[in-house]
Amino acid sequence: MMAAPAFAVTRIQPPRRPPGWVARPRLQQRLLEAVQQQPVTLLCAAAGYGKTAALAQLIHELPPGTALAWVDADEDEQLPTFLACLCAALASLQLPWRVAPDALATLALADRGLREVASTLVNALAGADCPRGLIVLDDGHRIVDARVFELLQMLIERLPAQWGVVLASRTEPPLALARWRAADRLAEFRQADLQFDAGEVQALVQAAQPAGAAAAAAELADQARQLLQRTQGWAAGLRLSLSVGRQATQAGERLTQRHLFDFLATEVLAEMPPRLREFLLRSAVLPELTAERCARVTGMADAAELLDEVDRRGLFVSVLAAEQPTWRLHDLFRDFLEDRLRREQPAQWQDLLRSAAQDEPDLARAVGYLQRAGAWEAALGVLAQRGLALLATGGASSLLQMLAQFPPEQYARLPDLWLLRGLCAWPGYDFDQLRHCMHQAVAGYAEAGRERDAALASAHLSAALQHMGRFEEGTRILARLGRLQLDDAAMAFIHYGEACDAVVCGRPADVAANGARMLAALQRVPEPGLWQQCPLQVMMVGAPGTAAHSLRYGDAILQVAGHAPSPLRAGAWHARCWAALLAGRIDEAASALARADEDFRWLGSPRMIQTDNGMLHGLLQALRGEALASRAAGEALIEDIRRAASASFRRVHEPAMLFNQARAAWLLGDVALLREMDAAMRAVRHPAEWPSGVGAHAMVAAMLALAEDRIADGLQQLALLDARFDCYFLCAGVQAATLHAWALARSGRLDEAAARLQPLLQGPGDDERGAAVLAGVQVLDDLRAQPWQGRLAPPALARLDELLSRARRARAGAAHPAHLAGSAAPALAASVAPAAAEPVESPTPGPAAVAAPGAARPPALEQLTPREAQILALLAAGDSNKLIARALNLSVHTVKQHVASVLGKLGVASRGQAAAWWHARGK
Repeated sequence: MMAAPAFAVTRIQPPRRPPGWVARPRLQQRLLEAVQQQPVTLLCAAAGYGKTAALAQLIHELPPGTALAWVDADEDEQLPTFLACLCAALASLQLPWRVAPDALATLALADRGLREVASTLVNALAGADCPRGLIVLDDGHRIVDARVFELLQMLIERLPAQWGVVLASRTEPPLALARWRAADRLAEFRQADLQFDAGEVQALVQAAQPAGAAAAAAELADQARQLLQRTQGWAAGLRLSLSVGRQATQAGERLTQRHLFDFLATEVLAEMPPRLREFLLRSAVLPELTAERCARVTGMADAAELLDEVDRRGLFVSVLAAEQPTWRLHDLFRDFLEDRLRREQPAQWQDLLRSAAQDEPDLARAVGYLQRAGAWEAALGVLAQRGLALLATGGASSLLQMLAQFPPEQYARLPDLWLLRGLCAWPGYDFDQLRHCMHQAVAGYAEAGRERDAALASAHLSAALQHMGRFEEGTRILARLGRLQLDDAAMAFIHYGEACDAVVCGRPADVAANGARMLAALQRVPEPGLWQQCPLQVMMVGAPGTAAHSLRYGDAILQVAGHAPSPLRAGAWHARCWAALLAGRIDEAASALARADEDFRWLGSPRMIQTDNGMLHGLLQALRGEALASRAAGEALIEDIRRAASASFRRVHEPAMLFNQARAAWLLGDVALLREMDAAMRAVRHPAEWPSGVGAHAMVAAMLALAEDRIADGLQQLALLDARFDCYFLCAGVQAATLHAWALARSGRLDEAAARLQPLLQGPGDDERGAAVLAGVQVLDDLRAQPWQGRLAPPALARLDELLSRARRARAGAAHPAHLAGSAAPALAASVAPAAAEPVESPTPGPAAVAAPGAARPPALEQLTPREAQILALLAAGDSNKLIARALNLSVHTVKQHVASVLGKLGVASRGQAAAWWHARGK
């Protein structure tokens, strides 16, 4: 079942031609030629000059097969809703999206994110099977978010040849109009172009004559001349004059917007039947009018008949091409009506706004109605109810924009506003902002006597303090909260905080127990928005007993998240990957990561899952010997955290990214990279480092010493590690213990080596001790070759054989041979076979570019998975995504992902080209 759109569907439905339409062949022909030939067409004139009417007429004259995406900008238009509307308007074209359209707003938040969004849109538009396509943006003056115009600029600069953009606005948009004008890439229609000429005004006068009336041609011509003189061809003035009769045409001066309002008051509203007048005043709070919605908001059961009367009178109204009859009042008329209602009946105006907010699908509109009515608590209630779901789908920026409309005095009395603002800091890991907001929320809740909510905000405050290096403060807060008896939703995050506190402070025995309590509480409240509030599961990975927890957590998420791609579902696949890797099941881990990659790319590579994805890629690719790909994954994470992450996130997590890159360098025998990471780790030391992570510096120094065959130095560094290090990212303690045993064995201290190794090799290997594979093939091979002579029990040796076999299979099964980025020391050289360089595989690839003709490696059917081959066959048969989904019992989301993958592998841009590829091979 598809979720309801987060905006009013009428915004993507173009207006219809109303009855009595007067043709304007001069304007229509010029406009039609412009949109067919130019990349950009601009209609720029003041209110009431017929811009929308001209576009409505244009739609009916476009050649058959022309693709159209219509977007009507809403009041205070922001980037997230604009992207949602644009993608929805394009949905019927079945474009080959490489990234989920729903994820573009999230992608736009990343560093250089707008460029990525523009690339995604360009690639999707290039894949449209149409001779000509138009994106029409009406009411562009309503856009207040400069990023929308920045995106439009990038999109237009790279627009596929068969597409054009048409923009209607009262003000000149901040785009490169001068450059496009000089390059003959712009068609412009200004106020003078849109004014009615004498012949068109006379046609209007003729059409306005009552049925059966017979006026002399000379009289009509004189009336038309007077109208043209007074209105200067202004469409709104002409409509008004003809609507109210001869009284309006007797004014001796040129009509202006002020005159229009005066006429509306004295000649239109005053002359209406009282019930129609009241209906229009009450309906003015609604941007679009339907009989059902008007009846509910106004309380007038005869709304359908009244709308018909509005339509019959032609009162500044346009009809939309919606499934049910829908009208939109002209902005000038609506502004006038709402102004009159607000002045005459302020209490009713507020009641009508509250009523309009009910069942409004567009969250921003619903909240906006209530904010305009001064119903701040009701507006907060809507946000509290629907905001968490928005966060779960990457809508933090949209939620922040709505929260920004609350005045400061409301924050002082409504602490829930601070809580919501704090939750918006989690997706970007801005812990300074999280601390500030949660501190304010705690104080507000305490003053209001709301103990439960104060406890939840305190748990978030504790998490912020932990990530800022203020460990003692965070621990004290959690110690107090742990004694409370609260509902599962609150206790889930409190237990999450307790598990994170155990990780940060280096208490290995407490991590798994608190993680299990968190999971049990979450499972009793299966709400995705709540689960999304417990991020950074990677923090818990590796402590004793967490392998099983990671697997249970991943399985539980998949039940809650459903089939559609989401950050939550990607996190589930990451959890499965962690669990498999900790158990030493490398192939299983790679398979789970491939599933996570599909969602990660489809979602636009959101920061919330970027850390897990990059770290896993770096380690798994190193285990497989894919040196360049592994290094690219690590460098992408480090570059991102240095350039785009919040300062608080960087302070705490940059050492972890460097440490992960050092571990990958060890596996690959890349001594030069190890030296680089050792120096980088020294450079980022600071007092706020986690106690559990302080040992990472000694671990990197030890790996470098061992790689350079300085065994004694390596042993000295490894001896500095204590039990706290067992909590650090991805079972670093197990890897350290394995390297310690190896270094002892190389020093001839086999008794000590066996004592260090034996605990790692006990049991069936279904827990995190399988992470010994992260020591590398050569280390495991050397350990197996030692003359243990009874120092290790046979089951331990069998377990060592099993881990060694898995590590060797990972190397042998790699898609590409390994390539050393630096020289390897004797201790590691044998673990990597020399080979040619592999192509770099970006760990977080952006939108795929359209393949150029004649690309290397011609596509073959063998490149496709069996499922992709099935989908290609159905696609070639002309089936839509919905039909394919129904035939194969898949979700439409999954089909879209597979179609994008098929196009990428075949090196084609559109579904039509893919079908041609299939048929050309006689399939």
